[in-house]
Amino acid sequence: MVRSMTGYGRGGESRNGYSFTVEIKSVNHRHLDLVIRAPRDLLALEEKIRRTIHERLSRGRVEVFISLEIASEYGKTVEVDLDLAESYYLALQKLDSSFQLAEKKLSIGELAGFPDILKVVKTGPDLELVAPLLDLVLDQALSNLIQQRSEEGNRLEKDITRRLETLQKLVLRMREKGPAVLEEYRNKLNSRLEEILRGNELDKQRFFMEVALFTERSNIDEELVRLDSHLESFFAALVGDEAVGRKLDFLLQEMNREINTIAAKSSDLEISRLVVEGKSEIEKIREQVQNIE
Repeated sequence: MVRSMTGYGRGGESRNGYSFTVEIKSVNHRHLDLVIRAPRDLLALEEKIRRTIHERLSRGRVEVFISLEIASEYGKTVEVDLDLAESYYLALQKLDSSFQLAEKKLSIGELAGFPDILKVVKTGPDLELVAPLLDLVLDQALSNLIQQRSEEGNRLEKDITRRLETLQKLVLRMREKGPAVLEEYRNKLNSRLEEILRGNELDKQRFFMEVALFTERSNIDEELVRLDSHLESFFAALVGDEAVGRKLDFLLQEMNREINTIAAKSSDLEISRLVVEGKSEIEKIREQVQNIE
């Protein structure tokens, strides 16, 4: 199945006070160029995220945006500064000793009320708790992205198939025209020689040698056979299960090489016109293939 490299996918889920959103967008690129933008608290999970994406995508510039929201009761904790509390306690004892204050026990609540004894601090996410949730949301985003890329790939496949069928028809017409070109050249050469000789005896051996040389130079059968082979390989690759973008690009290079050779060999106007049409179709297919994974 043909898949485009262009697409967008999104996933979102909330659980146990954590809320993840993952957005993925991809565009054309020769290789898999992966960029991940996520909170620093998730840095330890980045390598796992990369492996997951590499398992499911093979080409394209892929940008991943991960956002995490933590419920207030999960994102904070209270810390106690025991050293500072001890300092407060010792200072109060010194005051009591120096000024003979009325005896009174210091309660925990009173001690905790002094500045900076207790602090509310933000905490990072529990990675063991959030990792499965992130896996789920990342899978949602990837699945949606792949679905969109597959839909676009289906449209590309239909257009490419139509153009390949046009190419096949052009190759068939070139093959049908080939023998007529040789016969036409034979007749023209014969007429030209008769005109030059003006009734003198024709050197048939030289004449047929000339025809043979022209036939050898202008024979395009091998190029047409290879073009047919490349077309068959192209059709087969389109219905395969693996990423085929690079293979299709290579086949197009080979097809373009063969049709250029045909253009160089043939002096026939009709075949030259067919070659121009063929090159145009190949170029249009190339534009589509640039977007295939």
